Amino acid sequence: MRLVVFRVDASVSIGTGHVMRCLTLADAMRERGYASLFICRRLNGNLGDEIEKRGYRVIWIDEYSPMQLGRSQEDAAATVRILKQMNRSVNWLIIDHYEIDRDWEAILKPYVEYIMVIDDLANRSHLCDLLLDQNLHADEETRYRELVPLHCKRLIGPRYLLLSPSFYSLKRKLSRRQGRLENLLVFFGGSDPTNETVKALKALSELDVVPSHTTVIIGSANPNRGYIRELCGQMDKVRLYVQVDNMAEHIAQADFALGAGGVAMWERCFLGLPSAITIVADNQKASVDAAEKYGAVWSLGWHDQVNPGTYRKIVERAMSLPDERRMMNGKALELFERSSRPIVLDEILALEES
Repeated sequence: MRLVVFRVDASVSIGTGHVMRCLTLADAMRERGYASLFICRRLNGNLGDEIEKRGYRVIWIDEYSPMQLGRSQEDAAATVRILKQMNRSVNWLIIDHYEIDRDWEAILKPYVEYIMVIDDLANRSHLCDLLLDQNLHADEETRYRELVPLHCKRLIGPRYLLLSPSFYSLKRKLSRRQGRLENLLVFFGGSDPTNETVKALKALSELDVVPSHTTVIIGSANPNRGYIRELCGQMDKVRLYVQVDNMAEHIAQADFALGAGGVAMWERCFLGLPSAITIVADNQKASVDAAEKYGAVWSLGWHDQVNPGTYRKIVERAMSLPDERRMMNGKALELFERSSRPIVLDEILALEES
């Protein structure tokens, strides 16, 4: 059985998106006969339990503090030690980490057959065979060209989004949203480091007219989950879910969403869900701006300029402007009109066969 090793971290500050998209890829590769394991740091808010629940082994690097770009040699050395102790060949090393660059990858290259990097910053060099950036970019053709080896295959754009099979299944059954706002979805990522969920819940408590149903989703890494549970319990039409594995169903059932940028934004666009987006991290700004310019989302700007009043007004706007939500629905679906099946794994298999 061919072996894939993922080097990825999750924490309250890093968020959970890196691990979740790696899990999606690991699930797809398992269907093709690959075994996967995860190498992670045991940071506050890590997703070790979730990884193991999905059937994968986690090997921990004993450092408890996050590493920093340019100071990753110790992390690379620890990863090499783990690979040596496994005493078996590694076909793919897949890296999803903003603090890992070419220097780290050069140390690991002799111990693996192929290296794949998942990135969206384009702010550092990589030594890899395959690079995936799922965001929408105007400079798609030239992006990363000077940052990766000539032989590296670059997969850039939302058409390469890593999605579970349930997204494709639901998209085939999806009908165009008709404009009614009866179901609101609130999801600001697994850890929600800027506490947007609480702001949104306070906004809902101030509305004169509320949607018939509001679904609030948080991750197990959310440090405010006790308070969020308390707030949700005070509102009749709000239901809270923690660490779901059926996000596609929640998106398909919703009429409008409040959320952050990143992968979750593209998941909502894939299923045509109109949404208002808050930028909660530097790496989200470019993609949120691009999605808004395309007409697929409304951007609320940076989190520190967003308050409960902002969310209250945007929900009121969404409820009063069904035609604008229908337009967003169409533009979001248009972004993915040719995405009827996952294609990243096809590219991985093609590289092995070349």
